[in-house]
Order: sequence, then C-alpha cells, then structure tokens
Amino acid sequence: MYNSNLYVKEDLAFQQLLRKKYMQQLRGLPTGGLSTSIIKNQTYYYKVLDGKKTYIGRADCKEVAQLQKRRFIENSMKRIDQNCALMEQLLKGYKSVDPEAVMAEEKRAYKTPPECCFSMSGIHNRKKWGNMPYRKYKGFPAGLKHKTLKGEKVRSKSEALIANLLFIKNIEYHYEEEVNIGGKTVPPDFRIYVKSQNKFLLLEHLGLLVDEKYRNDALEKMELYFSNGYRLYDDIVFTCDDLDGRINTLDIGKLIDDYCV
Repeated sequence: MYNSNLYVKEDLAFQQLLRKKYMQQLRGLPTGGLSTSIIKNQTYYYKVLDGKKTYIGRADCKEVAQLQKRRFIENSMKRIDQNCALMEQLLKGYKSVDPEAVMAEEKRAYKTPPECCFSMSGIHNRKKWGNMPYRKYKGFPAGLKHKTLKGEKVRSKSEALIANLLFIKNIEYHYEEEVNIGGKTVPPDFRIYVKSQNKFLLLEHLGLLVDEKYRNDALEKMELYFSNGYRLYDDIVFTCDDLDGRINTLDIGKLIDDYCV
C-alpha cells in the first residue's frame, strides 16, 4: 500500500461515526466529576458538582461507573476532535506520487511519463499493463459469447456486466489470465490492477451455484486459493448470481469501489 490517503479517509470516517455514538451516550449520563478517599485500604467515591462534594459509594456504585464512563467519553472526544482536524488537514494537502498524477497537469509534451518513471517509483504503469498481451485461457472458445465495452468476449452476461463496470470505472483488468497457484495453472475470471494499493487482485464470479457440478468445481477452486495463502478481500474477492440467476449490480459496484479502485 503506497497511498495512505485511503487509510486516512477510512480512519476519519470511523472516528466521525464513533464521535456520534459517544454524543448519544453522553445524553443519558449524570454530570459532574469524581474524587476519592482511602480509609483503611477501602476506596470511597465522591461526586463533585458545582464545587460541592457528595459521597456516593464504592466502586460498585452505578453512579460511579456512569461518571467514569462520562470522563472516558469526554477524553475520547477531545482526541477524536484533534485527530479529525489533523486528518482533514492531511487529506486536503495530500498529493499522490503516482507518475500519472504527478504529470497530469503538465503540458502535453510531459503528460505521458516514460516507463523509467514508473520503475523508479515502484508503481505499475496501469495502462501499459492493461493493454499488454498476456497468457489467456484458450479452453472452450465457443463459450465466449458476450462482447464487453473493452471489445473482448466473455462467457456470461454477468461477467460482461462486471467487465463493463471495471471499464467504466477506468480499472485495468485481464480476463481469464492464466496464473500459477500451488503448481497448478488456473484462469481466474478477472485479474485486476488496484491502483490505490499498487497491487493485483483476483475476482471470481460464481454464476451457476444451483448446478451441483459447477458448485463443487467452484469449491475446489476456492480451496486451491485459500490453501495457497490467498486472503479474502486482500488477494481475491468473489461475486455471485442469486439462486434465480440474477445479478445485483449495486452490490457488485460497491464491492468494486471498495476493493478494486
């Protein structure tokens, strides 16, 4: 991961949501603070409010716990407010070091960085990768019936929809590129370049789960991935049709936005 901007956005959203929860919790808590005294090794708690100190009990007292919770929330919210201000400042000023982004506002003569700029930065040239020839699965060519916006043919309407979503979102991919996993050559449906994380992700679409043979083959393929160290969402994601053969474009679009951009 070279783009910390995404992590900051996620953390900012988390802390903003946490602050709202804490605010809701505060509404039901008593006001005031706490002080203690120790008598014969026993701790006694006092409530301090408007300069007055009132004895309320020991540690098992409900109001003691509520006032401790209030102080925890108040301290947490101070940190959250400080963190959010710093993260918003970072997001406002953050600049990507991707060669494409670095040269995006340059004159036409500089807009296309040479390959050495990508190799120096350790960042893949996504457009070059997306258009380069690759070892594509050649089995069952008659099954390639559905043409995509990219101009290639895929095996199902669902795969065509996924390919078109990737194309529209300007995400580079290879369809059925053969990869070696545990000494076995397999063609995942899509191999995707995730620009924000400078890495490759596999996407498998499970379309005919009502068919027992298809389902068993899919489970065998999943076992191959997971037994060879592939991690769900980090290295591979799965999409599927429902049991009536329909596909939820909103859910798949969100998955692509969350993991493939």
